[in-house]
Amino acid sequence: MFTHIPLIDFGPFLNGTDEDRQKVSSSIGDACRNVGFFYLSNHGVSSSLIERVYEQAKHFFSQSIEEKMKLYIGSCPYGNNRGYTPMFEEKLSPKGDLKEGFDLAMELPADDKDRIERGASLYGPNFWPDNLEGFRECIYDEYYLRMLSLGHQVLEAFALSLNLPSNYFKNMCQKPMVTMRLLHYPPQSIITDEDQLGCGAHTDYECFTLLSQSNQSGLQVLNNKGEWINATPIPNTFVVNIGDLMQRWTNDQFKSTIHRVINTSGTRRYSIPVFFGPDYFAQIKCLMTDQIAKYEPVIAGEYLTQRFNDTYHYRQKDSTSSM
Repeated sequence: MFTHIPLIDFGPFLNGTDEDRQKVSSSIGDACRNVGFFYLSNHGVSSSLIERVYEQAKHFFSQSIEEKMKLYIGSCPYGNNRGYTPMFEEKLSPKGDLKEGFDLAMELPADDKDRIERGASLYGPNFWPDNLEGFRECIYDEYYLRMLSLGHQVLEAFALSLNLPSNYFKNMCQKPMVTMRLLHYPPQSIITDEDQLGCGAHTDYECFTLLSQSNQSGLQVLNNKGEWINATPIPNTFVVNIGDLMQRWTNDQFKSTIHRVINTSGTRRYSIPVFFGPDYFAQIKCLMTDQIAKYEPVIAGEYLTQRFNDTYHYRQKDSTSSM
């Protein structure tokens, strides 16, 4: 049982000795096994860049619904889960989530070989607005690519914490499925319906998530006593949490912990999660050779596709119409 979320200083891992790196990795491993969540400080991503991303997010969401719907995720010509998600599009709450978002991932050509020849449907181009100056450059060229680098460094720490070589995951993350989202939660000062929250209780699908929160609280994490623990924003930190693929990979050593968002701050809440997954065709199977596997092996991209099908309203309509 946990009553708080640990704070881990990543600086010694990035800039210290091998002994420092192992010590930080051990702390991260403890957090992943006991909580599934931790705060990461001294991560090397500048606060000024993060603030500029929030400004771009506010500009995007302040547009009319008609303008935003030009980029509706269900209209994306590539069918790879990119674009704008309006209120209630996601079904993590039974009646739909009280949030809107903009989804992007690794920028790849429409004729990407894995996409065309091998059916890697989540690969391909992003679905960008053409009316917001500097949006793509800030969001993707600066922030997304920087977070991609940080994600690889966190994976190295995970590997060391599992007594594996630091580069263990590298070959399975050459073209990783890393989804970044800009999210906007309107105020929800009074909870009148538990079936309609900002983001319903869920676990994340990928290996892990790097989350930047604005100053408004809202994220809550469920401990094994059934208590919701507030993940109160701490300046200049990311919240890191384990996802389902990593829990499967580690045979339940690392915990993918249930969490939700309720924006009772009275003001608009913004957040920027980056969900880090491996290559589309990476096989996720038990890493522990001395243990009986609790899960059947899965192909990462196929697993994520099914989870998206279960979550997004537009994908459920598509699957129904094709039956």
